[in-house]
Amino acid sequence: MNAVLIVTSDDALRTRLVTALGDHSVFVAQGDADALKTLRLIDIDVILRGGPGLPRGLEAFVARVKEVAPAALTVAIGETGDETAAADFSLPATFTQRELDGALRHVTDKLRLTREIAALRSSLAPEGPGATAADEPWEGAAFARVLKEFTRAFAAGFDLPRALEMFLDAIGELVRPTRMALLLPEADAQEYRVATHRGLAPQIVGSVRLHAGEGLARWLAAQGRPARLHDLTDPEIVRELKLLQSVLAVPLLAHGELVAILTVGQPVVGSTYRRGETETLFDLASHLATTIRDISLHNQLEREQQFSERILAHMSSGVITIGRDQRIGTVNRRAEEILQLSTGEVIKEDLRALPSPLGDMLFDTLKTGRTAGRHEIQLALRGLWLEVSTYPVRGEDGAPLGAVLVFEDRTAQKELLTQKRQVEQTQLLTRVVARIADEIKNPLVSINTFIELIGERYDDPDFRKHFSSVVRRDVRRLVEVFDKLAGLVTEGELNFTTVDVHTVVDDVVTAIELVDDVPARPLQLDVTRENTPQVVKVDPAQLRKALSYLIWYLAHNSPADQARVSVSVARHSEREVGESVRILIGSRTAAVMPEKLHRVFDPVQMVQESLIDVGPAVSQRLVEAVGGQLTVRQGRHELHFLVTLPLATS
Repeated sequence: MNAVLIVTSDDALRTRLVTALGDHSVFVAQGDADALKTLRLIDIDVILRGGPGLPRGLEAFVARVKEVAPAALTVAIGETGDETAAADFSLPATFTQRELDGALRHVTDKLRLTREIAALRSSLAPEGPGATAADEPWEGAAFARVLKEFTRAFAAGFDLPRALEMFLDAIGELVRPTRMALLLPEADAQEYRVATHRGLAPQIVGSVRLHAGEGLARWLAAQGRPARLHDLTDPEIVRELKLLQSVLAVPLLAHGELVAILTVGQPVVGSTYRRGETETLFDLASHLATTIRDISLHNQLEREQQFSERILAHMSSGVITIGRDQRIGTVNRRAEEILQLSTGEVIKEDLRALPSPLGDMLFDTLKTGRTAGRHEIQLALRGLWLEVSTYPVRGEDGAPLGAVLVFEDRTAQKELLTQKRQVEQTQLLTRVVARIADEIKNPLVSINTFIELIGERYDDPDFRKHFSSVVRRDVRRLVEVFDKLAGLVTEGELNFTTVDVHTVVDDVVTAIELVDDVPARPLQLDVTRENTPQVVKVDPAQLRKALSYLIWYLAHNSPADQARVSVSVARHSEREVGESVRILIGSRTAAVMPEKLHRVFDPVQMVQESLIDVGPAVSQRLVEAVGGQLTVRQGRHELHFLVTLPLATS
């Protein structure tokens, strides 16, 4: 880590250089005068000078730099002509990132070589007299006063800045240094910055950064002992200690972790610190390290708790927690709103403070450790509908430490759903009544007309014949309407008997062929059968109705002039189900939209279409009543219904 001074008035250039020098301590000066002032306060390694707005005279500036800081290297940016020779390195005004990285690499290499040569020369020089001061005992009264001041730092509670200030005051009373500073790690623990100090220049406080994995910080973490300037041989560590204007660095270690660094400058009287003073500083720093770690841990836990509380406060769901003692620990804002509780009244109270059965659910989860998935319950409290779930909070041993209840208010949705269902039922009833009225209106009109005319034209044989035909047809239509409606809502009495399916199919075909109004919708029925009887135990009347409704549904959804329906009967055998009789009723002329076919067995949906469309739903009900199954399939060229009936056992 090097101390770098950027001399420029160009904001864009300054930002670019600061970004590129992220691993160094960077100082900034607007002009040459500010730069020389900074050099007199801080031991700078590298000076980067350039950009528009600076006066000419690089050679004179470099000469004054060498007078103040002979070891500093100068990099000129954007200079041309003979003046560039005065600087150690130069970069063009339009330098690229690669050129900048190369120049910085050359500067760093030259600085390292210079420091290594200086360290080698100092190691070869004879040690002067008085290198170590005599270890004199502490003055008892003064030391007791200092220790009393020091203990005040531990009484600062969890106020870290106040504790650090008190600690530095105590150290100042103890060893009387000219300067001192405490450096703490940043949030990412990658760098140490000055947190509090005595006597340092503002430029040093704002710009010095010690990388955690290099130099002084790495040495203190690895060695775990104070670093005295005259004992160090690494030029990089010496450089960082001098940059902080200190002669002693003391590590603050807690559980083997470097939590802070104390740097101390020259004593006011004397040239170095005695051994006893250094050991005392190390002991006191170790105690402060534990304090810093505890305060940091407390502040971290407090921030995490506040973060969790903010999350709970802004959740759309209500949250209630209990501890192992079965007392309420947390009630968030949403839970207060839903249950209309006051947090101050229920916190630390037992489960009886919660509306039933919420307390019982929490107790059960706490004792059994079982998680209750999301389900709906209704409270006696104002008839609230809640969607609730519970889960245990377990410790390291797996035993429940508490339980959490999460719930959402579904009362408004329930009321809206009820209102919607009532509206839908009203609309459905209206449509069903309208459909029934439409279905029976025409037959009743024709019957009423003939009733009014029968008195006048009873002696007319043609009239009586026509009257009998029309009335029979319309009455049959009315009977079918009410049969279908009855089939939907009632289960009538069933009369089971053993019968051949072929006989039932023949009866259905005959009944359809005898219908008077068939010519209005020509229907061609094709029946395929096996020679052997297919005996089933059913109610023949109900089965005939079911089959006829399916046939008429296919005919109704076929073109008026070419309705064609096929009926086939066959025996089928499956290993798991056994033998059964299948009646396949299909049509190549019928066509039904897929979305309509999807709800063909839903009477609530189909009754809105017409009472003919409700036929398959009635058929399914009748087939299932006699022990069979009804399904529908639509292939590429055919729509068919499949009726499956169990074969009668002898």
